[in-house]
Amino acid sequence: MSKEEIDFWLGVTAIVSSSIVMIGGGLLVYDRLKAKEQGFGPSSLKALGIILFLPALIIIGVAVADFKSETIAALLGTVAGYVLSHSKKDSE
Repeated sequence: MSKEEIDFWLGVTAIVSSSIVMIGGGLLVYDRLKAKEQGFGPSSLKALGIILFLPALIIIGVAVADFKSETIAALLGTVAGYVLSHSKKDSE
């Protein structure tokens, strides 16, 4: 296999794996909320946002050829700030 073919299949694998994580994670959050008989609150929305955003960032990083590493670093910093932030309801 040539380098181009390997790069292509690695990209396809990353995109398919990220899509599976997004779907599986969304179903897992839904299942947990249904089991606890809860609606969507701040914590569940935060979990769902992370589950959808990080794999989407991987997909964009792999699929878009001109996506700069600085942009990925900035978006990951945004996710870190979002995850580590506390809402007023959590800190009380």
